[in-house]
Amino acid sequence: MFRAICLSVALATLSFGPAGAQNCRIHKLTGKCINVPASQQVKPDFDVGDEFPVYERSMLMNIDRYGLAPVNGSWRYYKSGYHIYKVDVDTSRVLEIVKTVRK
Repeated sequence: MFRAICLSVALATLSFGPAGAQNCRIHKLTGKCINVPASQQVKPDFDVGDEFPVYERSMLMNIDRYGLAPVNGSWRYYKSGYHIYKVDVDTSRVLEIVKTVRK
């Protein structure tokens, strides 16, 4: 019986682990996690390692508006579509897809 309970807890933990957390969007008023169905998720325009067209997009200057950490290296924030990217200054390569935002 104890073994069955442990197995149930382990399976429940796995099902709500990192995969579920990646899909979590926080509701601004309630602070609760809202899971967005896969059919409604927007695929990023660029993946990590892709060359980002820095001369075709505007660098984000108002990072506080998006709740972003201060820039502390040789990278900058750029927005394309619904996504904010961390882009290397020297290579123009995407270092990280930081967050998804509304347009």
